Amino acid sequence: MRLLALAGLAFFLTSMTANAHLASDSYLRIQIDAQREVNGQLDVALRDLDAAIGLDAGAEGIVTWGKLKAKRAAIEAYVLRRLTISGCALRPSDFMVDYHAGNAYAAIFFRADCPRAAGPLTLNYRLLFDLDPTHRGLLTLVQPTGERSDVLSPDHAEASLDAAPDSTQDEIGRFIGFGINHILLGYDHLLFVAVLLIMAAFQRAPRKGWKPLDGFGRVLVETLKILTAFTLAHAIALTLAVLGVVDVPSRFVDPAVALTIMLAAADNVWPILSRVRWNVAFGFGLIHGLAFASALTPMQLHPSGLALALCSFNIGVELGQVALALLLIPIVFVARREPIYLRALAPALSCIAFALALAWFIERTFGVFWSI
Repeated sequence: MRLLALAGLAFFLTSMTANAHLASDSYLRIQIDAQREVNGQLDVALRDLDAAIGLDAGAEGIVTWGKLKAKRAAIEAYVLRRLTISGCALRPSDFMVDYHAGNAYAAIFFRADCPRAAGPLTLNYRLLFDLDPTHRGLLTLVQPTGERSDVLSPDHAEASLDAAPDSTQDEIGRFIGFGINHILLGYDHLLFVAVLLIMAAFQRAPRKGWKPLDGFGRVLVETLKILTAFTLAHAIALTLAVLGVVDVPSRFVDPAVALTIMLAAADNVWPILSRVRWNVAFGFGLIHGLAFASALTPMQLHPSGLALALCSFNIGVELGQVALALLLIPIVFVARREPIYLRALAPALSCIAFALALAWFIERTFGVFWSI
């Protein structure tokens, strides 16, 4: 049973790191007035457009503004074939580059004339779902009656542009789902939590190293401390960032997230941080919260719905972390008495996590993938 637990833990963590990729989000903002004139902006990540139509990045992986302008017609055609409003003819109006969380996006501006007799206006969004089912379109809709937000997915690809704002229950459900999706596809955040949890069944004694904890209750308490500290920290930082109280450029935040994983992984092998693991989770959780803000800040949420979106998103993130803990902790608890776990498997997994985080750190610091 213990050997099976060891094998399961090794497979889970290595497969998670092997399948790591950046979450795919696009940002759609639509303004509609009383005469049903529609103006919109859709920001699509260059890495997503490159996967969809190719951007001639070359061997260096660099997309210049000249190359992007040369692809403008192809980009607009690709996007507007997959973005429709019932009874309306969409036409492109402008084109530029925008940045979200330090990543380059093509910003496609469009207009639509929607006759008053055209009936209800329904947005249909099918961008990138055929290439990446985990892609999400983050919609901000500005109407004469107010402003609302939505998260578009393969299972929820349509949104009414005439309807009254969604019920509070619907808003909560969608942002909880978005939070779950963000943490489960944010492999850097997930890997950080996993690195802490693989040692949650142990306690570091002064000058004696790691010692197994007695009883599942103590392991559960230690796990709850780690998850709670991380949740509180990223919730505080996320709120401050979305409100604009704290504004740290993503070119610093993104490498710092990778650095937190490297330090936590190294601490599993060599004691360089606090013996109290929830302190580590809280301190580094503040950095992860600043990174989480990149998902909500570009939506330009209206103040009236900001608190609801923040709370719901945080609940979703927490549910994703709990799901990870439910998978890992029983395995770690069973395996903690096996000498090979403490001597070989945990250090090996920590080294794998360190190496992956180091690669992320280099990519995010030196801009390996894209420059404009």
